[in-house]
Amino acid sequence: MQHSSLIERVNGILARYRRHLALVLIPALTLAGLIGGLTTAALLVAAATQLIILLWVTGYGSSRAEAADDAPTVKSRDHLDDVLANLPPNTQSAALVVRIDSAARIKDMHGQRLSLALQDALGQQLARALREQDHFCLLSDDGFGVALCPQRSVDVGAVLSIAQRIQTRLSQPFRFEGLTLWPSVSVGFCLSPRAAALNGIGMLDAAQQAAAKALNSGPGGISSYSVVDFPAAVSADTIGGLRKALETGEIHAFFQPQVRTATGEVSGFEALARWRHPERGLISPAEFLPQIEAAGLAANLATCMLRDAMTTLAKLDAAGYRVPTISVNLSADELRNPRLADEISWELDRNDLTPDRLTVEILETVVADSDEDVAVRNIARLAGLGCGIDLDDFGTGHASIANIRRFAVGRIKIDRSFVTRMHEDEDQQRMVSAILSMARHLEVLTLAEGVECAEEQVMLAQMGCHHLQGYAIARPMPAEDLVGWLDAHNAALACGEPWCEDSEQQKTASRA
Repeated sequence: MQHSSLIERVNGILARYRRHLALVLIPALTLAGLIGGLTTAALLVAAATQLIILLWVTGYGSSRAEAADDAPTVKSRDHLDDVLANLPPNTQSAALVVRIDSAARIKDMHGQRLSLALQDALGQQLARALREQDHFCLLSDDGFGVALCPQRSVDVGAVLSIAQRIQTRLSQPFRFEGLTLWPSVSVGFCLSPRAAALNGIGMLDAAQQAAAKALNSGPGGISSYSVVDFPAAVSADTIGGLRKALETGEIHAFFQPQVRTATGEVSGFEALARWRHPERGLISPAEFLPQIEAAGLAANLATCMLRDAMTTLAKLDAAGYRVPTISVNLSADELRNPRLADEISWELDRNDLTPDRLTVEILETVVADSDEDVAVRNIARLAGLGCGIDLDDFGTGHASIANIRRFAVGRIKIDRSFVTRMHEDEDQQRMVSAILSMARHLEVLTLAEGVECAEEQVMLAQMGCHHLQGYAIARPMPAEDLVGWLDAHNAALACGEPWCEDSEQQKTASRA
């Protein structure tokens, strides 16, 4: 047993470092042949030896296990649940569930043996599509569960990229006893443990619900988990607490600056909901916003955000700070309030503000799904009043160019998933360039969300993006901090200093 273990250990070391060994052995053999004056037969032996080494390096003829040295191994469902439920501090993960399209039909047509062989083959392909640190398990005859390796930040763009890579890898032709199938899979994923917990389930269970939705939407579907799609029954006590928080001002607006790329001047603020709980402190929006949606309090939240935004803008005007616009997000439910346009008009009049000082942000998915209903009429009325219309999270939905015109969209907000680390990713750069090119031809302004470093800010400026928003400019802040931030920002501009939060990083990026 010890002898066998030693051999396995040596084989493992050789497999891991075979490319490095080849870099030494092949040149050494070649040099020996040239200098040593070897005979023709000896040179042929040396050449054959080099060929064998090359085949060894590339893994030709190796077993499936050897080809998957760096791939994760199959774990148990309990193991994945444990990984997702016990993430290290300040890390995030995501749960994905992969379902084989038309699995029942394949089993009925071709039998249990082929069905099991297909699942085995797809499991091997899935292992190759994942990183060594990721985890996956079998869920049933037609599914796999995946838990991504915990890391500092996991966003929807990264998870979508992984889901698409899985779909591509698992769509390879499958051959079994003379029969060839072209499988496809649907993927559901969950990014938020809090969203899953609201329904009393784990992340993997949430991803299973999303995968069922993706499976029903057609072959090769991808769907994310949302408590709006899978609402939980919110207790009366929870609803009462949320209603009280909205009425007493515990839930109120924070404001994040938006700046002109060319000059650094403030072009507006976006109002973002925050909950300052008297006992729990600042509660994440990811926790309470889904509860508000599920409790049917979206219209109350919109009223609260509009009131705070208009009041804050009027106070800045009175203090001598001219901020051109303030932006407020409106969900599909909020847009279906038949009194929305009248309420906004009244709030503007009450604060002596013209309609062009308010920008309404609408999700791209809302625009794509809207038909001739109350939401459409409200958007048209707000545009007719003179309010700005921003298309939020652009690139994540399916809004057509016709809808951009139809809803009088004045500016598109490029989703953070395209912006994050774009200075290091040429594919991201091409995507952003395509969006900016389209916007120029449509004569629509652009704003990049989620700008988190000076390198991204510099690249977006060079590419012609009009406005920027993100932590590189400033984090969301309460209304009482706006005057101090504006003073510091304007002073930096007047002195010609960099205007992102990390000025040393900004200077370095500008010189690059």
